[in-house]
Amino acid sequence: MIDPDGLRRLRTDRGLSQRRLATAIGVDPLTVKRLEDGADAGDLPLRVLERLSHVLGAPGGQLLRQDEVTDDSVDLTAAVGAALLGHGRTTITTLAAALNATVDEVSAAITALESRLSAAGMAVARHHDEVWLVPHVPTPDAVAAARPLTLAEARLLRRIHRGEDVRRKLSKPDREFILPALLRRGLVVDHGGGPQVTATTAASLALGT
Repeated sequence: MIDPDGLRRLRTDRGLSQRRLATAIGVDPLTVKRLEDGADAGDLPLRVLERLSHVLGAPGGQLLRQDEVTDDSVDLTAAVGAALLGHGRTTITTLAAALNATVDEVSAAITALESRLSAAGMAVARHHDEVWLVPHVPTPDAVAAARPLTLAEARLLRRIHRGEDVRRKLSKPDREFILPALLRRGLVVDHGGGPQVTATTAASLALGT
């Protein structure tokens, strides 16, 4: 939770009014007033927290209550999981800034999170710096029960299955809609080295050729 006194002190030290700070970070002035009055910032998007840190020239940890920052029991893996669950698709860089951690620490936390999520039927999807949670489809039956692939999905799936490094060749629709759809359905996984078809998908494609 954001420290209201610390936020107010940083803002006034920088000579910013609530309205000017709100404009700089892209929120309504009332939002800044609420934060300085001690309102819960749990619904504030991570990108706004990152902008707040950037505009005030202060690391994310300096904006949090000190009892939260100094508590050794805080689990970065749990914090990353909660952030992904609460805010959806984001970037590792944004998470690092918001959680006052390094990019390497957040990456390690994401790796640790993956083993925890598998038991809950979830997985972590990555594309370059972007990261988000997706449902995990563990069985061929679950894949077969899903809707048929669109032509665009089938084409991209074939390219990935052939071993193409599609990361630099994706069109905007492929990047924003088609690849996420394949990841959500569990047909493709991406652990940071580029999208790959799952073993179940590869076997299904082999049967179809």
